Amino acid sequence: MIASSQHALMVRVRFAREAYSGGELGAAEPVPSPARLHAAFTAAATASPWAEAVPVEEGRGAIPARKALVARRDHAAAVRWLEENKPLGLIAPAWQTNVYAARRYRLRAAPQPHLKDTQFEPFAALRGPVTYVWPAPPDEVLAVLSLLAREVTHLGRAEGVVVVSVERAVLDPEAAGWLARTEGGGPGLALRTATTGRFDALVKAHWKSLQRGGGYGAGDKGKQATDAQPFGAGDLHTRLYRFTAATPPRWPYGEVWEMPISRGLDQMLPIEHRVRFAIAVHRALVARIGDDVPPFVTGRQGDGPLQGAGHLAIHLMRRDHVMVALGVPSSAGSADRARLLEALSGGLTVTFARRRVRLEPPAVSSAVRFWEQDSGLLATEVPIVLDAPGVPRASAWSLEDAVICSVGYALRGPLEADGIAWGSGWAFRRRLVELLRDRGVRARARRVAASAARFCHRARAGDLLVAVDALVDLGDLGTPRSFLALGRARHLGGGLLRPLEGAW
Repeated sequence: MIASSQHALMVRVRFAREAYSGGELGAAEPVPSPARLHAAFTAAATASPWAEAVPVEEGRGAIPARKALVARRDHAAAVRWLEENKPLGLIAPAWQTNVYAARRYRLRAAPQPHLKDTQFEPFAALRGPVTYVWPAPPDEVLAVLSLLAREVTHLGRAEGVVVVSVERAVLDPEAAGWLARTEGGGPGLALRTATTGRFDALVKAHWKSLQRGGGYGAGDKGKQATDAQPFGAGDLHTRLYRFTAATPPRWPYGEVWEMPISRGLDQMLPIEHRVRFAIAVHRALVARIGDDVPPFVTGRQGDGPLQGAGHLAIHLMRRDHVMVALGVPSSAGSADRARLLEALSGGLTVTFARRRVRLEPPAVSSAVRFWEQDSGLLATEVPIVLDAPGVPRASAWSLEDAVICSVGYALRGPLEADGIAWGSGWAFRRRLVELLRDRGVRARARRVAASAARFCHRARAGDLLVAVDALVDLGDLGTPRSFLALGRARHLGGGLLRPLEGAW
């Protein structure tokens, strides 16, 4: 558990091109691993203006003795401190990895030149800097790392020009993009981290590459000469850790997948069309998956509707750009989640109102720290179609009561995990509202004059549909930065809440 006022070492890496090029096992890395950052500090320490020159042992052949740079003792100790202390986590911006299906052919120098095909380098676009967080270091370590940060110029491939800064600051576990280091499997980023001995392994590998192993030989004839890879340290003295959003247990959504709209929809749809658009996205998604669609996507378990809070939520919204946000439930199994992610890896095309709308592959963010602003209150962007709009017999029931009841339905999973036995009928609903008021949940509501059917997907004959705009305080059940929607269409474009901006 990380204290909200804990001081920590913050290493901020800003990419000059706002893009990172690096890969792990043939796949693009969204952000550099802590092991890469450690290697960059190792290179800075051993090649800085303060490094000392020592002779390199001469290998075979008539090559004169040469010298190599060695890090100062205090510089080496500071870099070793990074590997001897596990990182607490990292603050990652939104990213978008590019997957190239094409091959490239380049003409290289050779006695008989020919075209040789190679893959494109992995590439990830970043919306901002990446901040790596370690426990607070001693003052002398902080001073040395701050000095060496000026010598770190690249991270990843040669085009990854960076500016690095180091400071001791207070860690905010609620910061947008915070990914905590955790053990075991599950969602999140699997990143390699340096462990004790990595600094010495990298230095040894560098020295070995400097030693001459023999004389010059004849090159390949009639074809492109193969690349000669120098001796490296590989993954020696590193370990894979999972970095994931530390979501509160039992929150309905574990992640939000942001899919920017790149074609077919230049501006936001009016609110009365967003449920219809979400339905179109859902149909396209089911068609893309094909056979064996996970229950949390279909919303059905066997022959009946899926019970509980484990539904996929689909919402059209705007943050920096127009996009579709998919709220992935915390209860989704890793295999079902992977199946959905695989289906969306190439994006998605949605047919809506005789237009073909193109959604880009998803970028994953936290559902609990989804919104950047925190005004203390959540307001509806799309009206809520109330779950319980009627009036109980011999008892008062206001619009505010109905909105609070809808909060309870949306947070059914967390409430059941807290020991609340779920029921039905007006007696249960009144008891649920009283319990939520005791936990600080408050609401204000005003009825929408337009037809409520525009904001609802499906209703039975004779159902009373009431749509309202609402202002909600979740009390101790959640934060105003969390991703949440209320009402009967909360899984398909209706009842989306976002932090209040301005007057309501």
